[in-house]
Amino acid sequence: MKKPAALAKGNTISSRLLICFLISTLIPTILITVLLCLRFDRLYRRTAVDQMQVSMNLISDYVNSYLDEIGTITGAPYYHSYFSSHDSISPGDSDYLSEVNAFQTEMETLLNLTTYSHSDISDLIIWSDGQYLYQSLYHELWYFPANMVMEEQPWYERALSSDGSPVFTPLSAMNIAGQEGETIDTSSFFITRKIRNLRQPDQLNLVILNLTSRHFDAELTDMNLLYNSFVLLTNEYGELIYSSKPLTAQAFTAALGGADFRYDGSRWSSLTTSVEDFPLSVHVVYCLDDVGRHTAALIFGAFCIYLAGLCLAFILFRRYNRWISHSAHNLLTTFSALEKGNLEVRCSPVDVEEFNQIGSSVNQMIEKLNEKIKKEYLMTIQQKSIELYALRSQIQPHFLINTIYCFITLNQIGERDKLNTAFYSLAHLLRYVLSREYYTTLGQERDFIEDYLKLQKLRFGDRLSYEIQCEDDLRPLRIPRLLLQPLVENAIIHGIEPSETPCLCSVRIFMQDGLLHLLVEDNGVGFDPEELERKSAEAARTAFRPEPAPCPPAPGPADASHKTSVGLYYVRERLKMWADKSALTIRREEVTRAEITIAEEEIGYEASDR
Repeated sequence: MKKPAALAKGNTISSRLLICFLISTLIPTILITVLLCLRFDRLYRRTAVDQMQVSMNLISDYVNSYLDEIGTITGAPYYHSYFSSHDSISPGDSDYLSEVNAFQTEMETLLNLTTYSHSDISDLIIWSDGQYLYQSLYHELWYFPANMVMEEQPWYERALSSDGSPVFTPLSAMNIAGQEGETIDTSSFFITRKIRNLRQPDQLNLVILNLTSRHFDAELTDMNLLYNSFVLLTNEYGELIYSSKPLTAQAFTAALGGADFRYDGSRWSSLTTSVEDFPLSVHVVYCLDDVGRHTAALIFGAFCIYLAGLCLAFILFRRYNRWISHSAHNLLTTFSALEKGNLEVRCSPVDVEEFNQIGSSVNQMIEKLNEKIKKEYLMTIQQKSIELYALRSQIQPHFLINTIYCFITLNQIGERDKLNTAFYSLAHLLRYVLSREYYTTLGQERDFIEDYLKLQKLRFGDRLSYEIQCEDDLRPLRIPRLLLQPLVENAIIHGIEPSETPCLCSVRIFMQDGLLHLLVEDNGVGFDPEELERKSAEAARTAFRPEPAPCPPAPGPADASHKTSVGLYYVRERLKMWADKSALTIRREEVTRAEITIAEEEIGYEASDR
C-alpha cells in the first residue's frame, strides 16, 4: 500500500521535532566548531612559524660555532714564519726543495696545534705567488688540471677582495654542477682566505679549504627539527653552500623567492636569518602540508566529538519522542490489521489524548463498516468455495467410471500388482481432491498429476506415455490446489483420446527470467482455436449454474469437451484472484502447449510439501 502524501513528504510530528532540533542545536554547533577550527588553524600556523624561528636561530648559532672552529685552521698560517718574513720561496733557488720541506714541516706543527683532526676536511692547500707550498688533497684533479689557472677561479677574486675574511664558495663553482633539472651537488663547499704578509704586502697568499657536509648532516639530523623541514646555507652572493635535502636549481630558486612554493608534491615556506660572524644565511624550509595535517587532526577530533554528541542527542530524542511514536504505532498497527481483513481489531487507549480521540473515531468507523465488509468477504469466500467445488466435480464423473472399468479389467486378467498400485494411486488422488485446503505446494500438485496420469495410462495403455519434470527447489512453492489438472485433462481429451497413434503428455515446471512456468504439452491431434474460444465463452456464461442431475451418466466426447472448457475458465479466474501478474495461454504449434506463467514475487513458500 502506498503511504499518504503527507507521510511521503515527511510531514510527521517526529520529522518536525527533528527539524527544530537541527535548526536550534546541531547547526549552531557545526558553525561554532568550524569557526574554532579556523581559529586554531590560524594560531597553529603562527605558533609553527615561531617554533621554526627558534629552530632556525639554534641552527645559526651552531653554524657560527662550527665555522669558528674551522676558522682556526684557516688562520693557522698567520703564525708561520714564512708569512712574517722578507723571504720568498722561488723555484729558482738552489735550496728550493729544502725550503719547501721546512715550510711543510712547520705548517704540519701549526695545524696539529690548531687541532687539525676534522674528518670533514677533505682538501687543504696553501698557495703563494702561484706555488702550492702545502697540500693535503683528496680531489687532486680539481686543482691541477692541465689548463687550470688559479686567477680564473670564481673564489680567487673574492678571496683577494675580502681583506682576510673567509670566503664561502659552492662546489658548483668548480664547474661540476649537474645538468638542468638534476639536483645540485652540495656534498662539500670551499672556504678561501687571503693571508697577508705584513712585510711583503704584494705577496699573494691563499688558504683553500674543501669542507664536506657530513658534519652538517649528522648534527642537523640529531636536532630533530619540528615538522617536515630542511636547511639551506647560502653565501652573500645567493649561492647554495649546503642543503640537507637534495634540490634542483628550480626548487632552490623557489625556496629563496620569499613566497610559498610547491616542491616534491607538497607546499613549502621558508624562514631566513644570517650567521653572526660569517657572510652566510640560514634558510629553514618547512612543509605547510605537515602543519595542515595537524589542523586536519583537530578537525577530525572535533568531528568525532560532534558525532558523539549527535548520537547522544539522537538517543535523547528517541527517548523523549517514544511516547508519541508509541501512540502513532498503535494506530498504524490497527490500520495494518484492517488492511489484512481483521475486522475484530480495535484501537487501544494510548498516552496522547489527541491520538485517543482519533482511535475512538476509528473504532466507530470499524463498527459501522464491519457488517458491509463482512458480507462482501463472506460472499467472496463462498464464490471461491463454489469454484473449488466445480473444479473437484471435473474429476469425479467420467474419470472415476473409466478408472473403475480399468480396475475390473485388471482383476479379470489377474494383474494383481498393477491393480494394487492403481488402487494406491486412486486413494492418493481422492485424498488430495477431497481435501478442504485451498492451497497446496508444487510438489504435492506434481505428485497428484503423476497419480492422475498413471490411472489414465491404465485406460489408454501404449497410446499414452508421459513425463513430469519439476526441480526440487521449486517443490515448496505455494499454489492453488488443482491448478494443473484441468490442463492435463484438456490435453488427454482433446489431443490424445482422438489420436490413433501413441502420444506423449509432457508436464514441465521451471523458473526462468523471474517467472514460474507451468507447461503442459501433448503431440496429439490438437484443437480448433475458434472452437476453443466459443466453448470458453459458453463456459463463462454457465460456470456457476447448478447441474440438474447430481449423478449424470458417463459423458460422451461432447460432454467431456464442455467440462474441460469450464475447467479452463476456472483456471483463468482462479489465477486472477490469486496473482495479478499471471496468465494462461494455449497455442498449437508442432505440439499443443498450455502454459501458466506467474511472477516470482507473487509466490510464497510452504513449510513442507509432504
